[in-house]
Amino acid sequence: MARNTDNVNPSEKILKTAFECLSARGYANVSMRNIADEAGVVLSQVTYYYKNKESLFLKVINMMMDQYLREIEKKMKSATDAKQKLASLTDFFNELVQDNPKLLKLFIDFIAQALWIPSFRKQLDRLFNDLTEIIERNLVIDTKTDRRYLGYSSKTVAELILGALLGTSIQIILGSGRDSSFESLNLAESLLI
Repeated sequence: MARNTDNVNPSEKILKTAFECLSARGYANVSMRNIADEAGVVLSQVTYYYKNKESLFLKVINMMMDQYLREIEKKMKSATDAKQKLASLTDFFNELVQDNPKLLKLFIDFIAQALWIPSFRKQLDRLFNDLTEIIERNLVIDTKTDRRYLGYSSKTVAELILGALLGTSIQIILGSGRDSSFESLNLAESLLI
């Protein structure tokens, strides 16, 4: 099925189509030919712009990473204190699970692929570092006076927060249909700050 993207240049059309295909079916279930067919272009055009499936997926991941980072930074900056900032971060993950599960599924697929593909692992490490820095910069947790965090760096606390919210979001998406699943994100928020 061809997308209505006639006004978009071919590389952008392919990239947007790849995002849709990969987020709907996953890396293992999508071929370059599938993407070409969906984009309404010939396979040689896909390989001209994106050498192989790995490089195309990396471009899609970069696009996804930029979106994640911008949205999280914006959400956290809109709040005034640490408690509200953590609440806004929790809201981001809640909204991601409810309103944009394709993006979360693509991210989960990326995590799985990063276990085996070094270029994906490098990108994932960069994403986790960037997310940790955003959380650390926005929450400004006092690890010298808050007894819960004594002896830990603010980076370590930010990594814990990211891990708790991301891990809980993955549990929710995998256990879809359970009404109580979202309570876990709220509990994570109340335990962390």
